[in-house]
Amino acid sequence: MKIKLLATDIDGTLVNDEKEILAQTKQEIQLFMKRGGVFVLASGRPTKGISRYIDELELRRYGGYVISYNGARTFSVRTGELLAQKSISPEVYPAIHDAAEELGLPLTAYSAQDVAVTEKANDDYFKMETTINRLEIRRVASLRDELTWPTPKFLITGTPDFLSDAEIKLRDRLKGLPVCVFRSEPFFLEITAIGCDKGSAILNLAEMLRIERAETMACGDGFNDITMLRAVGIGVAMDNAQLPTKNAADFVTLSNNENGICAALRKFA
Repeated sequence: MKIKLLATDIDGTLVNDEKEILAQTKQEIQLFMKRGGVFVLASGRPTKGISRYIDELELRRYGGYVISYNGARTFSVRTGELLAQKSISPEVYPAIHDAAEELGLPLTAYSAQDVAVTEKANDDYFKMETTINRLEIRRVASLRDELTWPTPKFLITGTPDFLSDAEIKLRDRLKGLPVCVFRSEPFFLEITAIGCDKGSAILNLAEMLRIERAETMACGDGFNDITMLRAVGIGVAMDNAQLPTKNAADFVTLSNNENGICAALRKFA
């Protein structure tokens, strides 16, 4: 094979619009693994929200890997070993809370057990995020007072127009701090530790596995997939991808509803 490691996003990439893995996509990913390929699920989702697809693809049997929280955590499915972790430093929490309060942004943090901890988040996008990922929600009187642990990321939900403006203002407020501010979806604005992204996590994992960058490929559709499409040997955007994501890719495949990952695998692996 030309490609030894394949990393895919989940929503809008691995799964169709009904959040299901198409039968052909499942079969060909498993064939890739049977032939010795390394498969990685790389998602902005909390780790708990990925468990369904770990089971469907039988990654415990084939020995895949998971990168969750947009690169904050990397672990081996077969052994359960946490291979890498990069959380936001509690030292910058006060600045993040100040900026969120000033801009009226509903912050959500995550515990080590993937519990969504929030003070104000309660819109339809937050409900969708917690429902899809089957997350427990813990509402607190003051997130500023409650949050004492290193969270892998902060999530802010809202309408695309609202977050488009908020992204610019929040990035300006947090300029110079060791954090990254970006939108993973039009309705999700996220804060992670600086240097924490899917691209860096994939290359770090490839180095652990002694796989060259030229032997890696990634498929994605969202804004948060841009780093991994640029980092790997071959970056593949889905036909349904955001335009900036397509512009960052080496190749545009079919959509998530048309077995786009399969087409990319056939072409390159």
